[in-house]
Amino acid sequence: MTENSPQIDDTDGDVGGQSHSEETPAPTVDDSPNRFVEAMKGTDEQEGVFSSRFAEIEPILLSFGRALGGNAETLDDLPFTEESGTEKMPEPLYVRHDEEMLTQLTSWLLQGQHIGLISPYGTGKTALREIAARDLGKRDDFLVASVKNPNATTERGLYETILKTAYSGGYEIDPDNYWQVRNGIPWATAETRKAVREVSRAARADGVTILLIVDEIEDLPAKLLPPLQTAGDLGIRLFLSGTPDGKDRLHEFRETLESRLRYYEDIDQFSPADTAEYIARSFAYFRDEPYDGQGPPLFTPQAIKFIHEQTGGNPRETRLECMDLFARAAFIWHRSGREIERINITPALRNRSLSMAPPE
Repeated sequence: MTENSPQIDDTDGDVGGQSHSEETPAPTVDDSPNRFVEAMKGTDEQEGVFSSRFAEIEPILLSFGRALGGNAETLDDLPFTEESGTEKMPEPLYVRHDEEMLTQLTSWLLQGQHIGLISPYGTGKTALREIAARDLGKRDDFLVASVKNPNATTERGLYETILKTAYSGGYEIDPDNYWQVRNGIPWATAETRKAVREVSRAARADGVTILLIVDEIEDLPAKLLPPLQTAGDLGIRLFLSGTPDGKDRLHEFRETLESRLRYYEDIDQFSPADTAEYIARSFAYFRDEPYDGQGPPLFTPQAIKFIHEQTGGNPRETRLECMDLFARAAFIWHRSGREIERINITPALRNRSLSMAPPE
């Protein structure tokens, strides 16, 4: 065992901290980190080296979740699975770990600034974007449009997205002012641009901000950058997010657009306390309970410290590490036959076999 390997703690008798037995282990599932839970969803066939295990493993995970007090009907109901449906991520799961960022972004939104949120992959930009869209979309003074697939979006498609959002808030164009209109959208691209100006002015006159949210600006096609700038010039407020490469790309291809943005760079990573809060929020939501600052169940303080050291506090990697340890604990629980109260997640689980066989 290397110096940095997690040590096995069996002083409290918890199953999660016991060492390997000397007997020959039973057949194990694939041990690729953080991948086997997603693999379970791939097929209903009960054949093949992986398929034959699906019907065995899924009930173990679901039963473990139910034993912990949740009502898990599918794998997506379990804790730490929220990224599989990011657009549906519930706000109760969001850890407000960067208060400075939230304060600054709120200030810029109130001032009507164009915003650029820049941070590396996995730091929470997409989750924040979805929560912002949902939260601001409930307000009377915001209408929120989102570009879901920038690579497949044209200039006309961008303007159409804005117009449909404006229409949902009651701001429609006068079709008599346009040459040809279909389903409320002018046919010609130049006229959709004119229509954006019309609805933007009408909304601003009522004190309403039309906000356009675009994620992953590092992947935006260069042809979409001028229309984005035009939308901003027409009164649409921009909320762009991406990696540092995305900011460099804006500077390279559309410096005039970049100059209009107020940048916030580098979302804070999770601290150990933030990691504990995330785990506690996940379990509270799973159990349909409010989060009131309670500590995390199942995960020991040593496990939380280990997760933070392994992930560097990256929120996405934290979620994946928690998911993996949760599944490993489920297998230990199933194999040992112990009461659920005896199961704790410790760093030692990371080195445990994933044998499915119960004790003889």
